[in-house]
Amino acid sequence: MPDEFEFPFEPYQIQKDFMKNLYETIEQKKIGIFESPTGTGKSLSIICSALKWLQDQKERQEKEEREKIETVAEEEDNEPDWVNEQYQRQKVQQLISEKQAAADKVARRQKRVLKSRKRFKREQNKENIWDEECEVRFSSSDCSSDSDSGEAVYSNKIYYCSRTHSQLSQFIHEIKKSPYSTVKVTILGSRTNLCINPAVTQLRSNYLINERCLELRQSSAARNKQEEQEEEDEKKKKKGKCEFYSSQKVRDFSAHILSEIQDIEGLVGGAGEARTCPYYSTRAAIPEAEVVLLPYNMMLHKDQRKSLNVRLKDAVVIIDEAHNLIETINEIHSLTLHEKDCITTHRKLSVYLRKVKARLKPINLLHCKQVIHCVSQISSCFKKLQTQKQPRTYLFTIGDFQTKTDLADINLFDLVKFIRESHLAQKVQGYQDDVIKPSDDVTIHSRSVLADIASLFTCLTNADTAGRVLLVCETDNSYLRYISLKSEDPFLPLLRECRSVILAGGTMEPVGEVQQQLLAASSRDVTLFSCGHVIPPQNLLPITLSHGREMELNFSFEGRKRPGILQEVGNILLELCQVVPGGVVCFFPSYQCLSDCKSTLQKSGHLDKISKIKTVFCDEAGSKNSDGILELYSKRVRSAKGNTGAVNTGAILMSVLGGRMSEGINFSDDLGRCVVVVGLPFANPSDPVLQEKMRYLDSTLKSTEEGRTPGQTYYENKCMKSVNQAIGRAIRHANDFASIVLLDKRYGTERINKKLPAWIRKHLRHSNSLQHTSQTVSNFFKERQGDSV
Repeated sequence: MPDEFEFPFEPYQIQKDFMKNLYETIEQKKIGIFESPTGTGKSLSIICSALKWLQDQKERQEKEEREKIETVAEEEDNEPDWVNEQYQRQKVQQLISEKQAAADKVARRQKRVLKSRKRFKREQNKENIWDEECEVRFSSSDCSSDSDSGEAVYSNKIYYCSRTHSQLSQFIHEIKKSPYSTVKVTILGSRTNLCINPAVTQLRSNYLINERCLELRQSSAARNKQEEQEEEDEKKKKKGKCEFYSSQKVRDFSAHILSEIQDIEGLVGGAGEARTCPYYSTRAAIPEAEVVLLPYNMMLHKDQRKSLNVRLKDAVVIIDEAHNLIETINEIHSLTLHEKDCITTHRKLSVYLRKVKARLKPINLLHCKQVIHCVSQISSCFKKLQTQKQPRTYLFTIGDFQTKTDLADINLFDLVKFIRESHLAQKVQGYQDDVIKPSDDVTIHSRSVLADIASLFTCLTNADTAGRVLLVCETDNSYLRYISLKSEDPFLPLLRECRSVILAGGTMEPVGEVQQQLLAASSRDVTLFSCGHVIPPQNLLPITLSHGREMELNFSFEGRKRPGILQEVGNILLELCQVVPGGVVCFFPSYQCLSDCKSTLQKSGHLDKISKIKTVFCDEAGSKNSDGILELYSKRVRSAKGNTGAVNTGAILMSVLGGRMSEGINFSDDLGRCVVVVGLPFANPSDPVLQEKMRYLDSTLKSTEEGRTPGQTYYENKCMKSVNQAIGRAIRHANDFASIVLLDKRYGTERINKKLPAWIRKHLRHSNSLQHTSQTVSNFFKERQGDSV
């Protein structure tokens, strides 16, 4: 175990502890849950420990190969000397040949890398960087087939996953700053982010982009289908081919990707100059990359991993921002179908069948009719339920839904295979374009629905007691939603095959939920690591407030209906705005609560009083201008900085827990000197999906030592994750300082307290007086005068 880790600067002790524990977790093939608050250098700590292990592992493997050769050369047995010498000579020669063959593959690849690097140093105005054109096409599901035959060298690999492409790009920049900037890295993304073909990028739907890409890429390949040959040939002529795609270009550009670390913007720009496809080039680089960066869904969904040819065996998988991992897995394995799309798809399938019926083989004709029947049955199910007055929401088990729709006796496996292998969605769309001519909006919905129907059929074939089908019947927007209540099964392949799985985040509390719902089926040891913050204790003031000026603070759904309770929010914000410099960010439990509070404060005059001290900005439900509001807020706070004696001392931003501004936004320094949380964002307890989830957990997990059922624990944890994410928006670096004020008497209970991050919990103060709270906050900032960054 290394005592020292290379780092761009002298690391803090908590960073040293983080790196040591993560290295040890990977080395000992454990599962790790690592919590490191935002601003503590989590990304750099991950990089410098994980890549240190990768480097050491590579050196160990090379040493083992050398020792193996030496051991064979020194072996002695009872055979005559001439026999022993001959055997040793052959054995050593075999090992040397194998090692030389592997080295030759690496050398050939490195030669292409160097050649690629030289090409990219040429003048940017050259029309074509590569001279060769090749028309060989990838298979529809795998890009690895374009590697030189037998030359793909699967390196020891670290997969780093995060929620968004912007977070992956940030991680790329951290690698560049680290001592491991020469590591081979590829970053994966969707066609929406990587495609550079204008004929594809102009489309308005992810599904349409994917389908159009596949059509262009496969257009020059011969198809072995006999049916509709003339029509298919005609369509090929119209569609053309993708000018940015060829196997040779993809191989060369993948070599360039591995020669220099680049984020998505750099890849797209370089691919544009090279006039080659960055989407398939990044995938082609996977085998020889040492670090692969990819969004959650590409790692957590089996079909996505298969299409990328991601090999989990002996790999290290690091999932960052893992606080919502359970919900993410459930969401990835859920899908929604709208009634109007089912109706439109049924109409298109019927038109298609009438046109090609005479040319279809009997088995394909049967399958096509069965698909039409199934879509019809799903549409009819909506109509039957809509005739009933109450209820308007229905929840079925998989078996009950199959019975309700008469799908139980149909072999859905065969239909899924038929839809996918026959490219039925593309064929039906082609006839729609020629015959039906619907509006663009209908086209976008209906083109994707047949693929969704195939996915639904796949879900219905799973013997899964945790699958549910929700039907919501509304006048204009009835829909069906398949829901997965169990997160463990999709996650098991990672636990079984990977060398190590690391779950990391700024706030991983409560970790017990992850252990119960994701890791319970694994017998492997789990490392739990949580570090404090790099800021000194005096730079943080977390405080709970249980009473306002006139009444107890309880912002539950019923509590918010009490007369005067929302005016108390106005009293508190007015007091805080007078003593807090810079920016105040106030989070509400819902957009409805925010709207009600804003309306109440306008009528009571509190909002006018507050706006004289700090400019008020408000995030509205459904607003598409969140970035604009955030920019205006930031400008106002920065313009007030240093303006001594000014009446207006900054700005206040009102937003919602779990909303657009409560995660991933940086309210560092003056942008977030005080974070106020109004109430607790408990979900609607009458939500049928939530109720079913809680019932499922109660039936599969044990109650806590405190007597809380697993369902109740899940309900509280879901709420506290949103709170923890919001209060982590303020402290962003070692010299930052901020106050956190939690408004609700329930924050004073031990059960809620222990679900807060440890670095906040150990400094938490409790107050039952607004005057005392205001004075405490005022003193805190007076002591910080001169420290403002």
